[in-house]
Amino acid sequence: MSAAGTPAPSGHTSHPIAWRAVVPAFLTTTVGMLPGFLLAASAVQIRTDVGLSLTGLGVLIGVFFGTAALVSPSAGQLAERAGWAASLRLAGAFAVISLGGMGLFGRSLLTFAAFLVFGGLASALSQIASNLAVARCVRPEKQGFVFGLRHASVPASALLAGLAIPAIALTAGWRWSFFAGVLLAMVAIAAVPQHERTYTLNPPLPTEPSAGKPRPATPLSLLIILSVAVGLGTGGGDTLGGFIVSYSVEAGLTESAAGLMLSLGSLAGLAARVLAGLLIDKRHTADLTSVAGMITAGAIGIMLLNLGGEAGLYGGAMLAFTAAWGWAGLFTFAIVKDNPEAPATASGITQTGKYIGAALGPPIFGFIADRVSFTAAWWFSTIVLLVAASLILYVRNQRHR
Repeated sequence: MSAAGTPAPSGHTSHPIAWRAVVPAFLTTTVGMLPGFLLAASAVQIRTDVGLSLTGLGVLIGVFFGTAALVSPSAGQLAERAGWAASLRLAGAFAVISLGGMGLFGRSLLTFAAFLVFGGLASALSQIASNLAVARCVRPEKQGFVFGLRHASVPASALLAGLAIPAIALTAGWRWSFFAGVLLAMVAIAAVPQHERTYTLNPPLPTEPSAGKPRPATPLSLLIILSVAVGLGTGGGDTLGGFIVSYSVEAGLTESAAGLMLSLGSLAGLAARVLAGLLIDKRHTADLTSVAGMITAGAIGIMLLNLGGEAGLYGGAMLAFTAAWGWAGLFTFAIVKDNPEAPATASGITQTGKYIGAALGPPIFGFIADRVSFTAAWWFSTIVLLVAASLILYVRNQRHR
């Protein structure tokens, strides 16, 4: 591919990164996460408008991620069969339905939940399809950096959701934030290439007809343990994106300042994922010890956040967002590199745990915050993250054996 992004005459890209393919994948992943993050960022206004409790907010976030968890394994198989381009376009369409439906019809817990189901479909399919796009359209020596960029799409979505509060929601109303998301999703759909083979640098490995479907090389038992670990790590870390705005307002910040807090934290998580990807390419490996270390640092950040005071709030939040959101690219790189025959299938298995954790974590957190206190809820997140780090270290030791 030339510098301008046009295909090379040979029919394949000559650059080690097919940007024309991966950039639309990143954009689609960003809009695929917008339904959940916009709901969380707009929670204060939505609670005033339709009467939504913290427990209700947690349940809705759980519906979003729970749907993604249920469809994630099937989404991985779909992406392998249909290809990453068709899967990205379908994910973008689901995002349009979810964002537009909530903006137009979101007036009760039930209607929000119904359209968040489409958001969960968009999230699961967009992330798996973008993982496949990176695996197929980026040379191995650059995949660490690009997977870091891919995973930066998630905090980028939270960043946009946070900025939408002062820029749109507090002036035009929260529904217009969702309509702006619809427009972005339509742009993402239009940007996906029509012919993905033009940008394929790493085609699937050939298999014997009798071999059946390609299978991951990593033993299923270890993938399941990693899935549980990722679920705990995600469930503990995603409470930041879901509740930092509500917590910050309760701690004394204005809605605008709380939205900016979410944006700054998301930017820190985004930068951490990109930096982690650059380090992967320099070392040519993704060390699960580093993943466990980052999750542990995230737990420390939440403990600082829980101490109270302005310094603890800002400092703890930035450390928690940086570390608890920064390890995802490292992890996905390890899964894809270990399973070149079936990267979407393998990441679909581990991503199931991620979405289950994201589905269960916020409702439990919201229930604890409602019935006990935010302090107790943050301690819940801290413990969950520490258990996740321990499980990842266990798998790391098993792999070394």
